[in-house]
Amino acid sequence: MSALARYVSWPRREERAARLPFPVPRLAGPAWLAWRRHRAVYRTTAGFAVLAALWALGEHHQLVSAVHHYADVCRATPHRCDAGSGGTAPPTVTHLSPSVLRYLPLAVGALVGAPLFAQDLESGTYRLAWTQSVGRREWAAVKLGVAAAVTTAAAVVLTVPVSWWWYSAWRGHNGGPDRSAWRAVVWWGDWDFFSWTGPVGVAHLLLALTTGAAAGVLVRRTLPAVALSAALAEAVLFGLGKLRPHLLTPRLRRTRGLDFPSLPRDGWFQGVGYVRADGSLTTSIPPCAGRDTHAFATCMRQQQIVGRYNRSFTMDQFVPLQLIETGICLAAAAALAAFCLWYLPRVTAR
Repeated sequence: MSALARYVSWPRREERAARLPFPVPRLAGPAWLAWRRHRAVYRTTAGFAVLAALWALGEHHQLVSAVHHYADVCRATPHRCDAGSGGTAPPTVTHLSPSVLRYLPLAVGALVGAPLFAQDLESGTYRLAWTQSVGRREWAAVKLGVAAAVTTAAAVVLTVPVSWWWYSAWRGHNGGPDRSAWRAVVWWGDWDFFSWTGPVGVAHLLLALTTGAAAGVLVRRTLPAVALSAALAEAVLFGLGKLRPHLLTPRLRRTRGLDFPSLPRDGWFQGVGYVRADGSLTTSIPPCAGRDTHAFATCMRQQQIVGRYNRSFTMDQFVPLQLIETGICLAAAAALAAFCLWYLPRVTAR
């Protein structure tokens, strides 16, 4: 028996359903047991991912419809879109990412990762598994593998339509006859969608899964592990948010005089400041506020301020930033999985 056949079985021709022209592999052995033990949670996860993906597709449709409607109105009655004429304001469709996506890693860590080992360790069913032909480390590896496969599949189902949704906004800003409408209706300068698009969306959920699994291994009780996993997932998200601006160097734009440089379209704004005569930068505001233009300029010169600057990540840094954060999350997830595989065999059956 090959190593793969231990975990996956292929039905014989006579066992194959008549409506399927090709064989569909089935889980077998330890993999089937790992699925069956947590199948309710896995099915719920898959169902929620499908619903969230359908929601993202619906939001994408509403976004495109709102932009095209605004563009049609502007073409038919230009005065209604003239900012100086008191015309109709564009519809508000920015910041459409809901808070529910923000808490997906908490749900995965607490509801999928935490019970993965804590349930068996608390109830004692791990003793039965360890008396079978499956070793302790293999038992842990298969459970983690099945959970990771389900989490990855669910994350891909969700992140693909969300990525398409936001890619459509970026593409609309930068091309096509309706780009002015896209720029008027949808402006995003803080990358609040960053964590739910591309590979980083998958990596965040895998990290949350392994964080919850490690918490369950250490606590060995389901409910405390659920609470601890949610807290750890929140702490990890907070830490990644603080770390992200330091993974790459943002683009720096400078101007001479009193005006700040223009912000790059679709960038991630990181702050503004002042340029001194020696070329150094400062974010502190000189004591010149509350004066008229001439006095303000004189005060700025006395403070040796000759210009202003801003920092922003630009869209050409979006993919590199995602790949760096994805690597960090996957490395941390692999380390937590290795910890589980190392620690679980040392748990003494009593």
